[in-house]
Amino acid sequence: MHPDNPSPYAIRGPQPAQRPVLITVPHAGRHYPDAVLRAARVPQRVLQRLEDRFADRLADAAVAAGFTVVEARVARAAIDLNRAEDDMDPAAILSPGGDRGRIDARFRPSARARAGLGLIPHRLSGEGALWREPVPLPVLDTRIAQLHRPYHQRIGTLLAAMRKQWGRAILLDLHSMPTPAATAPQIVIGDRYGATARNSLSLALMAAAHPYHAARNTPYAGAHGVLRHADRAGGIDAVQIEIDRGLYLTSDDAPDHVRLPAMAQLVLGLAHCAEQSISRAADSATAGWPIAAE
Repeated sequence: MHPDNPSPYAIRGPQPAQRPVLITVPHAGRHYPDAVLRAARVPQRVLQRLEDRFADRLADAAVAAGFTVVEARVARAAIDLNRAEDDMDPAAILSPGGDRGRIDARFRPSARARAGLGLIPHRLSGEGALWREPVPLPVLDTRIAQLHRPYHQRIGTLLAAMRKQWGRAILLDLHSMPTPAATAPQIVIGDRYGATARNSLSLALMAAAHPYHAARNTPYAGAHGVLRHADRAGGIDAVQIEIDRGLYLTSDDAPDHVRLPAMAQLVLGLAHCAEQSISRAADSATAGWPIAAE
């Protein structure tokens, strides 16, 4: 991978896809372009806090079973693939020629972006600003064109091909989250409160997460990935899956060689569960029974 022209993603598993479930991993990239490290005012170990550390390894068993996986290669510090192209705090952008008004009008930041976790993360709790200066607009535009758009265009193409072949397709957007409090969920199924996936699918995925404590949409309901690619009316469901990092990493954020394979098997079980939901939907339609409105 050339440091000045990094590949935005890698695809593991069969191409064309052999199953109607696509797994994506947008925050596990571990490549830091030289330009990103030069611009940083914090060391790389701080930027690594933005990663879903080794979440791509959670898909290993699914790949071995024949599922197709699209995973980011470039680190989230360079650009967040789970944010919309306009989800950036304008104050964190260096406008060319001082054209502040055009910048302010172009971007519509979410609360997370205002807090520092936008399209290009610019602030972390306990660390302050991540960059020596605001991100120049041409740099942002280049990263959108070279990293963000190719990643999502490829996902869209794969899902469209799956839907054409099987009539439906499902996106499982895989993430990891900091270890929560003892009473908090260990796995979170996010479907934007039913907007991006059938109720029956989300409930089935929660059941498949047993014996772990699973929750739905709290505290993570899903972000740009599922919102962008879901098409419920057109037969594409999209679900964001968050997994407690403490279930597969050691205390120093390295892969746990015992627990990681176990959690990869759980992710494989979730993928099989999603695939079976497509079969059930097809069986219901073939039998002439209407699929319940959800």
